Amino acid sequence: MTRLTSCLFVVLIIVGISFSVTAQAQTESTLNRTAPIRTMVPHRNALAGATNQPTVAGQTETFLGSFSGSPYMVGRTKTLTTTVPEGEEHIAADPNNFKNLIGMISDFSQNGGFNTSKFSVSKNGGTTWKENFVPLSGGFPATADGHIWQANSDPVVAIDKLGNVFLANLYLQVSGGNVTNDGYYVCSAKLSSGPTFKQSGCHTVKTTLTSSPDLEDKEWIAVDNSTSRSSGNVYASWTHFVDNTTNFILFSRSTDHGVHWSKPIQINPASQNGGVQGSQVAVGPKGEVYVAYEVFFTSGSQHLVAKSTNGGGSFGTAVAMTPGFTDLTFCLDYRCNSFPALAVNPKTGFIYDVYTDQPGTNSATEFVRSKTAGGLTFTKPVKVNSSSQGQRLMPAVAADANGVVHMSWFDSRRSPSNPDLLDIFATFTLNNGTSFAPNARANAKQIAASSRDFIGDYSGIAAGPNGTTGLAHPVWTSGGLNENGQMSSSTLTVP
Repeated sequence: MTRLTSCLFVVLIIVGISFSVTAQAQTESTLNRTAPIRTMVPHRNALAGATNQPTVAGQTETFLGSFSGSPYMVGRTKTLTTTVPEGEEHIAADPNNFKNLIGMISDFSQNGGFNTSKFSVSKNGGTTWKENFVPLSGGFPATADGHIWQANSDPVVAIDKLGNVFLANLYLQVSGGNVTNDGYYVCSAKLSSGPTFKQSGCHTVKTTLTSSPDLEDKEWIAVDNSTSRSSGNVYASWTHFVDNTTNFILFSRSTDHGVHWSKPIQINPASQNGGVQGSQVAVGPKGEVYVAYEVFFTSGSQHLVAKSTNGGGSFGTAVAMTPGFTDLTFCLDYRCNSFPALAVNPKTGFIYDVYTDQPGTNSATEFVRSKTAGGLTFTKPVKVNSSSQGQRLMPAVAADANGVVHMSWFDSRRSPSNPDLLDIFATFTLNNGTSFAPNARANAKQIAASSRDFIGDYSGIAAGPNGTTGLAHPVWTSGGLNENGQMSSSTLTVP
């Protein structure tokens, strides 16, 4: 966990920590178990001194994807909110009605600049939006256990096929400019209610209500919209930091639509403790549950994934999704990372990971998929950015009910020598990654950042087809906090 402070306001942001690492020789996506990991702690970076830790075997050479057909047809850019500044966003589409969309972002306009999560709802496919904050008491975030928090952070949203909407957040208590304790909470409401969220509907996944050296970080949420026995379950993953010295990935599930949550279980093997971050959880068409995360080794990084076939009751051993790679190193004015963006195809069951790495001077957006539906062996990475100019960061991925896979990311190709000037580029694949559509620019106005700025640690994209017509809705901030960025989106149509 780190903080970003401005002379105009104080902001508190729960974050993942990225590392500069050296390039590696390149091999297959396997693990050997001999080298130390990089320790990840909330307030500083350090190297683990332990031996006999799992390590990455090296990075398979990545290749430029094949591009064919026509790019997305891009609709007008919409501003989803009215307050500034904002950064770090996510979006979800209603699985029952493609016109219903909910975006969510960290908003810094309240309480002297403390983060307060805001959501915005569209019921006409993104044409118009209506905004609101998470439940507040006296202007501050409030939860069902009666606790009043000074801030909340890391917003993620999900919608199930029963019409329930879930807002996942970290809630923060602050003293002397430092987070003293925090908690992972999920607020739930019926979409038909507006949705209207209430304090009584914001339930704890894991929390600490008094000052503690243990902290929760980088949470994610997913819903089971399958036809399996576990349909309707809600799943949560996150990073748990212990006494500022070590961390591990935790998972919990709710079988009553977010009211009660199971005792957390650890996803990563203990040998990786202290060197993991950035988990995401996703669900397959048979109710399979997947949790992906990044492991930081002294010689590079790698994404792993663990699978559950019993509705999140237990998980198998995590396996490599990617070969080893070099985390992003170009970011000087704002944070960036190489966390996984995870999706499972609801039609076919194939698993996807999209991420950005730094194989050389210019970073790349990489795409890997499982070799079989629901399988745990993965293809070599393919670059989906059609231009190698500039830098890329914070991709998002979603697969729609027709099997189309949609991807978007921040990209500085139009200002290749200045990574503070960014756009959102997007592509899709109709054939499971055999080829990709030419990249399309999704935003109308360039996104600016500046020194000591913040544009988030992730972005989002939602996919909701209109019959056989593929639709996607990427979401981004229109600028850094210094530039009064706001939550923005556009509608992308598959031609």
